[in-house]
Amino acid sequence: MLDPNNLDWKALGFTAGLEVHHQLQTDRKLFCNCTTNLLSTVNTKPDYTFVRYFRAVLGEMGDYDAGMLVEYEKKYQVIYHSYDHLCTYEMDETPPFWPNMKAIEHGFDLAFLFNCSAFVDELQVNRKQYLDGSITTGFQRTMTVARDGYVPLSNGKKVRIPNILVEEDAARKVKTENDGRTVYYNLDRLGVPLVEIITNNEDIETPQELQETAYLIGLGLRTTGIGKRGLGTVRQDVNISIRGGDRVELKGVQDLRKFEEICAREVVRQHALIEITQELKNRSTPDEKRTPFIFVDLTHLFEELVEGEKRVLGIKLPNFNGLIGKEIQPGKDLGIDMIEKAELITGLDKRLMAHSDELQDEAIRKKGTNIPELILSLNTTNDAEIRTILDMSEKDAYVLALGPQERAIHALNKIQGRAFAAYDGVPQETRRVTKDLNSEFLRVIHGKDRIYPDTDTPPIMVEPELIEKLAAKKRTAPWSMVNCLGKKGFSLEEIGLIIRDDRISTFHELVVAGFEPRKIFSLIIEVVRNLSRKNILAESLTVDDFKAVLALEKEGKIGYSFIAKLLEYYLSGSHENFVAYWKENEEKVINETDWKPIIEEIVRSIPEELVEKTTNQKVGWIFSQFNTQTSFKFYNNNEVANTIRGLLQE
Repeated sequence: MLDPNNLDWKALGFTAGLEVHHQLQTDRKLFCNCTTNLLSTVNTKPDYTFVRYFRAVLGEMGDYDAGMLVEYEKKYQVIYHSYDHLCTYEMDETPPFWPNMKAIEHGFDLAFLFNCSAFVDELQVNRKQYLDGSITTGFQRTMTVARDGYVPLSNGKKVRIPNILVEEDAARKVKTENDGRTVYYNLDRLGVPLVEIITNNEDIETPQELQETAYLIGLGLRTTGIGKRGLGTVRQDVNISIRGGDRVELKGVQDLRKFEEICAREVVRQHALIEITQELKNRSTPDEKRTPFIFVDLTHLFEELVEGEKRVLGIKLPNFNGLIGKEIQPGKDLGIDMIEKAELITGLDKRLMAHSDELQDEAIRKKGTNIPELILSLNTTNDAEIRTILDMSEKDAYVLALGPQERAIHALNKIQGRAFAAYDGVPQETRRVTKDLNSEFLRVIHGKDRIYPDTDTPPIMVEPELIEKLAAKKRTAPWSMVNCLGKKGFSLEEIGLIIRDDRISTFHELVVAGFEPRKIFSLIIEVVRNLSRKNILAESLTVDDFKAVLALEKEGKIGYSFIAKLLEYYLSGSHENFVAYWKENEEKVINETDWKPIIEEIVRSIPEELVEKTTNQKVGWIFSQFNTQTSFKFYNNNEVANTIRGLLQE
């Protein structure tokens, strides 16, 4: 296995793309008249629930989408929670209403921000099929508003944005029961308008570029002020591929700081699968690649584990001996990956499945705690019997499944299908990022045929006047802010704090007023946040308040370290503004006779390790000691500093 901490991204042919979904700030849902907050909390007891089974008729109307077939195989029972005043559109009992044009305008706003050059003059509403129960209709309505945009990176590269779409959000999964076969959804999020921003999968060539692209798109959504805030309002999916691999979509990639490790683990996985494919081709004959094998009952070898009508079934996987136990991600082998896919589709617990390479002492699941009993029951004796019954050669492997016969057969069938796919390399999949930053199978990537025009909504004409009006709006691109603030020594994370806290205009005005950028940042971000944590209403501070307090510090009338305490005193009172508060308290500045003896004592106690330090370092240390030892609210910063320097020269 490749070392995920030491990868040559260019040599591996790494490419990546982003799909960013952000809920839009509108008062209504996209295609219905109800509000966007039907439920205040998922813990609220619903007035009723209704149950819907998704059924499909396959083979009667031509071809079918492979992803839809997998969703059908899961045989979910779906339960929706809502109040009894739920809109009939969300219950799929009425055609859609006319779309929310304000949300569509927001889509165009973002299209201008992200430099799109092609805007639609006719909106065509399409249906995108989903059979996991998250959409009550079985499809999501979506429409393209613009194409051919880009995001400029700091290295000069332009990451293309092929499409910007406005669509309706899905329901929110609350919990699952019955081995994942029963799924509960809350309808409070269903239908909320969101924008989807898609980047080109060929333009991003390192995790750092991926991180910067995601960061700039996120900042763009923040600066416009048209996106919702809060947990779950922004969701990012990452598409990754390497040379010889294939496109894999990773769901649930939220933390930008973890992008590189997530990418590394996926690259390692794809590289390992490519190596396994090559070894399979070296071992096998053409006839062996797609030869199905029957499922054999091996219950008599594991009688101590079997209860009731459960059975232990096994299946042979030709040419997989030693490969099914190959580590493809840190702490995960190919067999575990296959078993996780079977568990998701069939509901059979992965602890009730095992593969032959787990007989070895170095098997991954044997290294952990709470080892599955089926693995512990494997030994050289029953292994030999299994190999005889399944007519196996030394190069073959097997997989076992314990459970009701129908479900065990279904699980082994999925594992056999995944084994067949291993001969072709990396399968196209949508995968879910797990807590350890590995990934597991979620669904097959859907084909383009699952998207088709919505027959309930006619095409929507976009008037040229609307485009002209939106084009005239002033937009500040986040990359220009990053470039400007970066030159002033601010990191990307600090720039993000300024933008996310809506302080960019305040920051700009204070810089123009002549104050130091670093002190401005500390005041409007760090000090304000610390005050808010104390439940002090720091949001009420105005630009004039900031100017007044920074001016006092710049003139040396107060020490910078006392700004936070000074603002705390001010906000705890009832003064109209900070200037009024200062006029009332200015006489409280302590005089030289109070503070000079304290300074003299501190200067005499300078430790030996500071003797060789610079004067500025000594002054800083003395100030810190002075502030620690005294409880003075205000003092003349310049006078104290000049006194300290004079004493140091003596």
